[in-house]
Amino acid sequence: MLNPISPTPAVSAHTLGPALRYVLAALACGLTTVLTMPLHDWLEPVNAVMLFLLTVVMTATWLGRGPAVMASFLSVGLFDFFYVPPRFSFAVSDIQYLLTFMVMLTVALLIGHLTNAMRQRAEEAQQAAQRSEALHQLARQLAGALTVDQVIVDVETFLTQQLQAKLRLWLAVLR
Repeated sequence: MLNPISPTPAVSAHTLGPALRYVLAALACGLTTVLTMPLHDWLEPVNAVMLFLLTVVMTATWLGRGPAVMASFLSVGLFDFFYVPPRFSFAVSDIQYLLTFMVMLTVALLIGHLTNAMRQRAEEAQQAAQRSEALHQLARQLAGALTVDQVIVDVETFLTQQLQAKLRLWLAVLR
């Protein structure tokens, strides 16, 4: 559940441990390789690159920036090892593939960064909407309050829920 006042969500994809996120990113790259290997004879290398880039996008979306960077480098290495002649080697027989690797890595890193930034903006927008809703609800309650005691109860309840802490308001009443 998100706390509307808190700057960070109480539960998110990042509650997974950092090591687990990196392991999942490596597994995603490995799965992409395994799924595309049987199609090697029919799949053009450029299409394999697109599938690896899609893996980086999904990694950035669900696992964050660090795992996406690792997935970018790992995708380039896996593409080199399994798709570039001579296959099953990191040697490159055609110099044009060096440009392919540089462009693939650059695009993967850029896509990973932009995807992660977009996810963060979406989370921030959701938190802002929840804060606005909570404040709007408090305003409605305060507008209906007829006594100081009702205001105190409403404000205490609101602050207790939003700050997730026990608190008490003390007011000096002038008579």
